[in-house]
Amino acid sequence: MTTRVLGVIPARLGSARLPRKPLHLVAGRPLIEWVWRRSVASGVFDEIVLATDSAEVAEAATGFGAEAVLTREDHPSGTDRVAEVARRPEYRGYQVIVNVQGDEPFVRRDHLEAAAGLVSGGGWDVGTVATPIRSADEWREASVVKVVRGDDGRALYFSRAAVPHPRDAQPDFSTGAYLRHVGVYAYTREALLRWVSLPEGELERIEKLEQLRALATGLGIGVAVGEPAEGGVDTPADAARAERIILQSQATLERART
Repeated sequence: MTTRVLGVIPARLGSARLPRKPLHLVAGRPLIEWVWRRSVASGVFDEIVLATDSAEVAEAATGFGAEAVLTREDHPSGTDRVAEVARRPEYRGYQVIVNVQGDEPFVRRDHLEAAAGLVSGGGWDVGTVATPIRSADEWREASVVKVVRGDDGRALYFSRAAVPHPRDAQPDFSTGAYLRHVGVYAYTREALLRWVSLPEGELERIEKLEQLRALATGLGIGVAVGEPAEGGVDTPADAARAERIILQSQATLERART
């Protein structure tokens, strides 16, 4: 039987650092539209749904051709919003569900493929992606989530701390042991619904990382290692950077046509 893959893009309207983030215009289009277009172009999904708590976002999504679902307003995380969509009768035929972050207009196709492949072909409950850390500043930065990966590709731990931490030397970033987590998740249906049914765990409370809830309760998370992607959009400065990249890419394509 062919594995069917559903992509869900959670898009909560409220955002402290960038007000009305999904609808923030980047190069003339709402940010969420760029994420949706990138996801469609990847070819990874049999269907893509935009999940939002806002009728305004849903209306905008319908306007640019996306399928949109209105979800509850009180979800504590995007994972819970994705799970609500997965529970709906019309989406129960999908064996793999991929959470595509709604503020990642440059999400990479190979990252999406790798995460989904770990679940559909690799036997993992959850699949995600990491990229190599290249500098000590990146390694030490608390906003950068690090993942420690076992020899079989299993996530051993996620942390905001500088891990793994060499006891007697400076970190050697050429070893491949220092990895930055990329927030792309693929789940089996069963793993996703189990994840959101679990109470918040102590490690999750300490680090403020919900993936530690899954690890602590025995869900297996496979980690693919890929090439770095452009960062997401959390602030007005990020949005301005994304617009420059998109406009430069469009100009390059236009020059190639002439």
